Formats: sequence, structure tokens, C-alpha cells
Amino acid sequence: MSDNRGITVTIKYGKGYEETWAVFKGSANEVREDIAAYFGFPPEAMEGLTLSEVVVNATSLAHGKGNIAAMLGATIIPVSQSAVPAAPTGDPWAAAAQSAPASNWAPKASGPEPAAEDPNAWILGEIEKQPDRDSLKRLWAENQSFFADPAVMAAWKSKGKALAA
Repeated sequence: MSDNRGITVTIKYGKGYEETWAVFKGSANEVREDIAAYFGFPPEAMEGLTLSEVVVNATSLAHGKGNIAAMLGATIIPVSQSAVPAAPTGDPWAAAAQSAPASNWAPKASGPEPAAEDPNAWILGEIEKQPDRDSLKRLWAENQSFFADPAVMAAWKSKGKALAA
């Protein structure tokens, strides 16, 4: 394949013709960079992957997002650190929770509080299990939703550095 000829890659979000498509045209390197930018893949996740592997990962991500939107009616919204759900108006319990310090109304635990289940426990465990950088990159590409959390991304980068050494 010559970069001079150019290629076209079409990634669909579903099976039907009416589904969303993303089309990338250019040299192999241009298409690779455009796919990475479009899907938000960090450069370190692309290292060592062929264009074909990048397309497969991007397609998998697109299908996942398309399925969530189609089957569950979900929409993708940006994550905001300051987003706090507003209390419903007229809810006396919500009003009390917002106006009183937690120590004034929360029941006292008789023993140690149970540890809250970490929603990232699974992905953090999977990151630690990866034997090489290629499998670590694939894990990232196949599980994008977890990597919005800075702690998960930091663990992933740390593991990548450890495997590179």
C-alpha cells in the first residue's frame, strides 16, 4: 500500500445504512492520525498497532457507543467535575440533607464503615494483569469508558512505563 495512493476507511456505528458513519480519507498515516483524533485515542495507545488494528479498535468503540444510544436511548455528555445533581424541589429529605451537616443527622455506625465498592476495581485489576504493552493498549482501546477517570488513566500509564523498562 503506497501512501501516495491514499485510502478510505469507513467506520459505522451500527449495521444499518441509516446508522452514523465516520469516513477517513488520505494516506495511511493521515487516516491513522484522523481516527486517533476523532475517537480520542492517546498517542501511547496507538504505538505498535497496525492501521488495521486501530480500525478494529475504533469500530468496536463506535459499535459500543451506537448500541448504547440505540438500545438504551442514551446520549453522550461531557464529564464535568462540578456536576452535582440538583435536589428535587419540595423534597424535605433532600432539603434537610443539603442544609444540615452530615454529622447532625446521619446515623452513627456502630463499627467500621463498610468500604464502598470501587467502580474501577475491575479495570484496575485488568491493567495489572497485562503481560506486555500491546495487550495493555488493546485493553485501553476496548474499555474506553473506564479511562475517563484520571486514576484509571494514571494506573494505565504507570503500568505501560513499568512494562517498557
